[in-house]
Amino acid sequence: MNGKEIDALQLAGFRKAWEEDREGQRLSSALFRNTLEEVALSRDAQQKLPFTFTIDMDSDGVCDQAMSERCWSFTYLNIARVNVKKALGIAERNFQMSHAFVYFYDQLEKSNQFLNRVLRTAGMELTAGPVQRLLSRPISDYGYFGFVPLAKKYGLVPKAVMPDSQIVWATMPMTRILSMKLRHSAKVLRDACAAGASQEALQGMKTAILSDIYRILCRFLGEPPRAFDFEYTDTKGEHHLLSGQTPLQFMDDYCGLQLEHMVEVNHWPDSRFRYNEMYYHTDFPEDGPQYDSYVALNASMEDIRDAAVKMLEHGEPVIFGSDPRMFASKKYGLMDQEIFDYEGFFGTELMMEKPYSHDYKWTVGTHMMLINGVNIGPDGKPNRWKVQNSYGPSMGINGHYVMSDRWFMMFCDGATLDKRFMNEEMLRALEKEPIAISD
Repeated sequence: MNGKEIDALQLAGFRKAWEEDREGQRLSSALFRNTLEEVALSRDAQQKLPFTFTIDMDSDGVCDQAMSERCWSFTYLNIARVNVKKALGIAERNFQMSHAFVYFYDQLEKSNQFLNRVLRTAGMELTAGPVQRLLSRPISDYGYFGFVPLAKKYGLVPKAVMPDSQIVWATMPMTRILSMKLRHSAKVLRDACAAGASQEALQGMKTAILSDIYRILCRFLGEPPRAFDFEYTDTKGEHHLLSGQTPLQFMDDYCGLQLEHMVEVNHWPDSRFRYNEMYYHTDFPEDGPQYDSYVALNASMEDIRDAAVKMLEHGEPVIFGSDPRMFASKKYGLMDQEIFDYEGFFGTELMMEKPYSHDYKWTVGTHMMLINGVNIGPDGKPNRWKVQNSYGPSMGINGHYVMSDRWFMMFCDGATLDKRFMNEEMLRALEKEPIAISD
């Protein structure tokens, strides 16, 4: 044998090792009729992570992103809805902002982004890497465009003004239709480029395609309001009417997001990146940052944690991204490396530490949530955090996790921080020229 295939001798060795693994066989029997989470969960996990915090903010109910990847918008809107309630004294317990409104313009902007990149790559072969990456997933509801530019451009509205349609509970059908349209449009635009169409003609074609996409979005979500009236009852039982509001006016007056202070901060500990530098991903570094480039500061977890604590101390929740697939229990609302003894359960080495866990994609950020509480220990340092998720109140502890500080330091891959609470070195880095990252 050449060593590349599994041979009979190796297979016999595997079987013998399993026959001798009595503990493994007992655990296999336990796992046969139980979930891995139930079988591997530490007996005292909940005792070690009490759901009490020295700083604890009222979450005012928990939203549900259902079968979608829109966690990025839920985190920001969870902050906005609390601020609107305070600003207007709204009595409604689970007041919400419109997720459909943000989703509509997110999909429109992503469609425009896709078409711009189709035109940028039109001179390449169809089989070229950048073209194939573009076509492999034309659009999704994941937050790669960014909430802040959307809010700055289009504003926000209450959910009562633009309610959710059925599609927001399971977004795949809309993603599929938009992907069909965008791939079809990619061929139309590439063919026109190959035929020598002028830039003016190509831009006219792109505008017509976007008009079609706008109408597709209207069918699924309804058309977003350009102006609206908003009625509510305050905590004193008095009725109010805000007439002729625009989405931008409503956001500026009542949502309290202070977008000008928000900074996207990533934590990339691998060898390609330096802390306190600005980065963005692109297939075309020669173009420089574009209007839709996702530029972010790379920072150490120590600096991110310090800024997060300061924000919470001043009453500001913290948006963060992480990998909750790792050592997190949705059922019990716990996040800590010791709640599951996977190495002991499976009898083999599994764990990795930074930076190798990032270099080898052992952990990859997949989800954004909101920190709205922290417990400061006797040593003055945080030891656990209160995390608000966006999968409804039945998940975890009334829709929340209690997250150990060591889990935060290991699995957090970034946060949206208020620059007023960042240290001087981080602030100086914001003035630096962004560095292009080509995948």
